[in-house]
Amino acid sequence: MFACKSASELKSEQYFVEGYQLYTTYCANCHQADGKGMSNLYPPLVNSTILNDKSAVACIIRNGMKGTILVNGKEFNRPMPANPKLTEIEIAELVSFVSMKWGKDSVYTPIEAVQAALKDCKAY
Repeated sequence: MFACKSASELKSEQYFVEGYQLYTTYCANCHQADGKGMSNLYPPLVNSTILNDKSAVACIIRNGMKGTILVNGKEFNRPMPANPKLTEIEIAELVSFVSMKWGKDSVYTPIEAVQAALKDCKAY
């Protein structure tokens, strides 16, 4: 007999799909559906090193970001609005989606990791 997918694989798929829907609603307008950003206005997520820091990504999603950011050798200086109404699970799903889609992750980001990150957020 062949086993079904593990609980971790199922949760990763669930978070990816839910994260995709949230990304489409809250993020794609600026970062674009393909994650390549919008010209000189909004930074790409593709190949962005910020995706290596899930705590930072969670904090930026929740609290927004101001100031200049360097992404793939290019400066961007448009503020990203905060998303204070997103729940911790929604942020975990968003972090999971962008990390699995354009980062180097293959598994979901647990809600506990997001809760810890949000508790210790610093300004971006």
